[in-house]
Amino acid sequence: MIIRDLNLCDIWQVLEIAKDSFSIPWSKESFIKEYKNPQSIFKVVEFNDEIIGYIIAKKILDEAEILSIAVKQSFRRKGIAEALLKEILSTLKKEAVKVCYLEVRISNFSAINLYKKVGFKECGIRKNYYISPLEDALLMKIVLNN
Repeated sequence: MIIRDLNLCDIWQVLEIAKDSFSIPWSKESFIKEYKNPQSIFKVVEFNDEIIGYIIAKKILDEAEILSIAVKQSFRRKGIAEALLKEILSTLKKEAVKVCYLEVRISNFSAINLYKKVGFKECGIRKNYYISPLEDALLMKIVLNN
């Protein structure tokens, strides 16, 4: 298993993971836009020449946000998402990011527990943030550098 920066040729595999993971997945254009954005960090996990997970974060000055994270269904619950989170948080810390935020569906207990495991804390609710189905988002943050 290798965690590395996304190559543009990986987009198709990332798209498939997103389609299998979210009720409203990002479009190819959205992924390419983040790939080209110099403020974004886009990492993938490769296993046997196959992309099995990805994470995207965006930096704004000394803050960052995890925009999307997903792991291929057949590889879930094997520590891959945790490894991706730790990798991106390490990268952000090296780049002097002080705080990182994310939103997660309030019903996604496994993701919430994972985020807490790596150090994120609950810090708010965004009402009706998600659609299909309509649901609140839990806002979480982690302090990386003081």
